[in-house]
Amino acid sequence: MSRFLIIFFALVIVACKIDTPVKSKIHAKAKSNSYEKNVKGLVSIKTYNLYNQEIGKGFGFYIDKKTVVANLDLISGCFKAKVAPLGADDYYDVVGYSAISHTDNLVLLSTLFTKKDYLRIDLRVEPGDSLYSLYRKDRKLYVRKLKSGSILKTDSTEMNQLYGKVVAGEAVFNTNDKLVGIVQNRKVRDSTFKCFVGVEKISVLAKKQITLKSLNELSLERNKVYPSHTGIRGFRVKTTMGNIDIRLFDQTPEYRDNFIRLVSDDFYDSLLVHRVINDFLIQTGAADTKHAKRNDMVGWQGPGYTLPIKIVRGLFHKRGAIAASKLPGDRNPRNRCDGSQFYIVSGRVFSNIELDDLEKSKGIKYTDEQRKIYTTVGGAPYLDGDYTVFGEVISGMSLVDAISKIDTYNGDRPIKDVRIRDIEILWK
Repeated sequence: MSRFLIIFFALVIVACKIDTPVKSKIHAKAKSNSYEKNVKGLVSIKTYNLYNQEIGKGFGFYIDKKTVVANLDLISGCFKAKVAPLGADDYYDVVGYSAISHTDNLVLLSTLFTKKDYLRIDLRVEPGDSLYSLYRKDRKLYVRKLKSGSILKTDSTEMNQLYGKVVAGEAVFNTNDKLVGIVQNRKVRDSTFKCFVGVEKISVLAKKQITLKSLNELSLERNKVYPSHTGIRGFRVKTTMGNIDIRLFDQTPEYRDNFIRLVSDDFYDSLLVHRVINDFLIQTGAADTKHAKRNDMVGWQGPGYTLPIKIVRGLFHKRGAIAASKLPGDRNPRNRCDGSQFYIVSGRVFSNIELDDLEKSKGIKYTDEQRKIYTTVGGAPYLDGDYTVFGEVISGMSLVDAISKIDTYNGDRPIKDVRIRDIEILWK
């Protein structure tokens, strides 16, 4: 082999090794000290739901003694969060948030832990083409080399594209060891890109800090203009098994408008139909199903808020009805409905004798119309008066039936995953 080829392959091998331990001989001592200084400001973040179940992991970093910057999409929907120095096992509580930016997908978190080694925000910093991030593995510190790419533009902001193995929430530094931004995953048209939001936008947000608010209030903070229900005739729920078309009732406006917001925010994309019962229902809308593994317990996480139950006379659990799920009374003392989970009734036909028994046990009276539907078309009359019915299927009940018949395990979860690809708004 020629001397030229040997040199060429050696360069290729060096170029491909982008994750390098700090102690490597290729770094000068002063450089290693800079890495050790910067990594002290980085944190791991864990998020939890109302029942103290872990629902997410990510990263962020301190920008002053008690303030951590993180990506908003990591924190939204959680009940509480904790942070730990990178590579440490001891986590400290987040006590609230002091500022958010929907446009830049940023949130500032306040922690009980005081951090002296935070990252300085220098607005005079120049990113440059060569960048790096830091991470720990097995207590060792590593540097991950990155390259800055072209500018990505959305309708509301601009970001720098990143090349290299990098994780959302990590801090990005330039070759002078200055902080230049935070890593994010951004969707532009139909593609998702790695990018970083610049330090100048973090600085702007830091100047807007307000009195602390609790994390579960994040889900109520919106600056987006959503479509009016007046221009919408329905929705197409696109699943991996086919489509179901639905419409929502104007008699339950809070549920109708909430569903419009969730669909507009792509909340339901990739969520599982996580509960099915033959001759009864199929259920979806739990945020913890998006990345759920086979044996994970799911169905606990919503959007971070609940809605008051709304029983409307004339809206009942006939076959094809859509209603809001809720937790059992021992975990739901206020008797409120989940903010995102809903079920579709497949149901069965009931006899008049069965309806008579239900009237006595529930203390309700079925109308002639309800009796006719329950004894011919079918439904789930035993749910009436206990759950909010806010819509109905207008096409695709055969698919609802097919999904409800799938074999299940682990609390009525389908053995075969059925996912919502997305939900399309059907315009008038």
